[in-house]
Amino acid sequence: MYNFRIGLLRALVKSGYDVTVIAPKDNDISLYEAEGVRFIPVDIECRGTNPFKDARLISQLKKIYNREKFDFVFHYTIKSVIYGSFAAALSKTSHISVITGLGYTFIRNGLLKRITVLLYTLSLKKAKEVWFLNTDDMRVFLDRKIVKQEKIYLLNGEGIDTTTFQPKEKKKKYFSFIFIGRILWDKGVGEYIKAARILKKEYPEIRFQLLGALGSENPAAVKPERMDKWVNEGIIDYLGETRDVTSYIANSSCVVLPSYREGLSRILLEAAAMERPIITSDVTGCKEVIENSISGFLCKPKDAENLMECMKKMYLLSEEKRVEMGKRGREIVLEKFDEKIIINQYIEKLDEYL
Repeated sequence: MYNFRIGLLRALVKSGYDVTVIAPKDNDISLYEAEGVRFIPVDIECRGTNPFKDARLISQLKKIYNREKFDFVFHYTIKSVIYGSFAAALSKTSHISVITGLGYTFIRNGLLKRITVLLYTLSLKKAKEVWFLNTDDMRVFLDRKIVKQEKIYLLNGEGIDTTTFQPKEKKKKYFSFIFIGRILWDKGVGEYIKAARILKKEYPEIRFQLLGALGSENPAAVKPERMDKWVNEGIIDYLGETRDVTSYIANSSCVVLPSYREGLSRILLEAAAMERPIITSDVTGCKEVIENSISGFLCKPKDAENLMECMKKMYLLSEEKRVEMGKRGREIVLEKFDEKIIINQYIEKLDEYL
């Protein structure tokens, strides 16, 4: 539930704060314990879409907040922002809600979207501030009158540890594109496969890879049977899932994410920090990371043909030009998205309120 990175947790502990993470029970708590961070588990269906069923989370969190008497709470992800904010208001706990992305419910219209908008509007009334990772999401909330202008605060993402994600030598000699992320249609997986199918006929030597979790409860999830079909067709190599993407990025020639919308894409930032050129959609949460034709290429969203053209263009570039693109990508991350910059913003805000 609390999507703190370890670097931020470590910095807060070093600054003298007692830090607690509240998250679903299936989280690996060893990383938190190593940093001197307490962990409190809660029951939550991360991918469930029934807001009435999820409302019991308010009671769980209210009990925790009343018992622990936290000085300040940060809420992350849709469910914790909505239900955690209600719980914080009921327990009179000071809190900030961080909108890390609008997710599935805002990409598609319908009853669920209308309910979600209403719940956001009601729950955020007592938040000290509402933080956003990009200006487009911020404008959506302002235009829909979900939150008032005076509560808005803009972050440049969640920060990247540029010492962990740094340039590494590519050991694989073949040219490869890699898609890294949850295997969802809304991430542009279908467009990636279509583009790969076309390019494979003209350039059979190129490898197209997919790395990420299958079997998600998300309505936009790709079924495992579909993945098996793509693999058997010889279009892509499915690499499974991992907690450490650094070696996969290092051994790729280019990272591709043709997503329909993001909060602020972490995988693109990680790839850029490791000096890999990127190809991504000209959409919210992706376009902020790239300088088009300088650190990579922007493609049209939901357009497999245009994505294919961008991938072909990348493949036909000289190695020197791709290296140059990668170097500019890391410069962008260091200038705007380095973890140290974001951590300082958190600490300054906590000092201000506490």
